[in-house]
Amino acid sequence: MRTRKGFTYTEVLITLAVLAALFVPMMQLFSHTLASSSMTGETITALNLAKWQMERVKNLDLTTERFKEAGSSYYPPLGEPPIELNGRRWRIYTDIGAASEPLKVEVSVFFDGRLSEKPVVELVTLLEDMTWVKGSPALR
Repeated sequence: MRTRKGFTYTEVLITLAVLAALFVPMMQLFSHTLASSSMTGETITALNLAKWQMERVKNLDLTTERFKEAGSSYYPPLGEPPIELNGRRWRIYTDIGAASEPLKVEVSVFFDGRLSEKPVVELVTLLEDMTWVKGSPALR
């Protein structure tokens, strides 16, 4: 018999099967990484929106009574178009806890149209009425 140079059909099939067995987990890992990356980007965007809204609330510099009068609200209001950022539509809900002392302010960021679902991000802070301190003779 003469010697053959090359691979048999069976050897090629076994090699392809081994490569396929290794390729499938790598593709699953790739798709999982892609989904996680997308979700992380959305969470970072929502966190930045929540921080932005929290700073807006703190910079209003209102008294506790004025915050309680203003109450909880959506930004932008429900009748207006949502914020469009990074390919998504967002809505921010600011909840003023009127019964708490110091005043509890909770900011929740939602995907627009999913306001009844769990928010993407929630931030909470406490605001104390400092208007009496600003007019105090000790600070002048």
